Amino acid sequence: MMKQSEYQNAIFKFLISILSIILLHSCNSDKQKEEHKVEDYPETMNSGNLTAYCDLSIASLLDSAFIMYKVDYPRVNLNIETGNARQVMAKLLAGEARVILIARDYLRDEDSLMKVYNVEPHPRMEMAYDALVFFTNKDFPLDTLNAEQIAEFLQSDKDVLRKYYKQLKSEPELVCPNINSSEYANLHSLAARTQPILRKIKFVENFEAVKEYIATNNNRIGVCFLSQIVTDTSFKLIRIGFVNDKGRSIRPRQVHQAFIVQDLYPYKITLWAYVLQDARNLPYWFAKYLSVEEKVQRYFLNRGIVPAYARIKLIKED
Repeated sequence: MMKQSEYQNAIFKFLISILSIILLHSCNSDKQKEEHKVEDYPETMNSGNLTAYCDLSIASLLDSAFIMYKVDYPRVNLNIETGNARQVMAKLLAGEARVILIARDYLRDEDSLMKVYNVEPHPRMEMAYDALVFFTNKDFPLDTLNAEQIAEFLQSDKDVLRKYYKQLKSEPELVCPNINSSEYANLHSLAARTQPILRKIKFVENFEAVKEYIATNNNRIGVCFLSQIVTDTSFKLIRIGFVNDKGRSIRPRQVHQAFIVQDLYPYKITLWAYVLQDARNLPYWFAKYLSVEEKVQRYFLNRGIVPAYARIKLIKED
């Protein structure tokens, strides 16, 4: 006959077994629900699977916007792949990306290939306006340049800035993310005015590496976007004077979103969402969300750049 203690142990083991089966079933059921929630929804304007390819130069800026989208559209399984601007654009041109987010236009060779293969320009939407900026260590002797000097500096391999500024002991070294970055593409198209860049440039992996390199020397000039450095007070942004398209001379001002929106800074850039197809599909509505959603546009404003579809109230200078 079974002893009382043995009987209790047997009951205990039985209950544990039943509980394990219940928990296992519950876990499998939850897992199936989760898999259904993430993967099995049909594609509509606000559900389905979507992979977006994002330019590394703006990936950290857009991270918060991606989170907002995922919260607002939980039935979309959004996957973000990153790469340099050249890689991201190549995905679109090859038809392998349905939507890309990038901080530049087509390059000349990309545009030429599209014409050769009769590829129409892709539909695109403006998300925000940023700026190509030049920054230095705080001990750098200059805080102002003009666009003519910068163009001459980039288009020459001789001493240029020393010719204008005797306080420079040697010609500054220019530092930029890799040659396939959107920073370099905008440097060429805007600052160098699409002319060949003859200036020797120190290329590093990414913007963080640019900052590290600039911090260690007082005679280096870094290239970046305003969104990448606007909150970092350990560096100095170079003010730039220029002559605008109407022939008006614009004096150097603080590098700030208020002056970018008024076209009082020469190197304004657009953050684009390109879509593969001209259709009101999931990629289109994702791009539309980043371009017009109020909370995203407000986020861009709070990050120190200019939202594309938001009113900005400006207080004019005296």
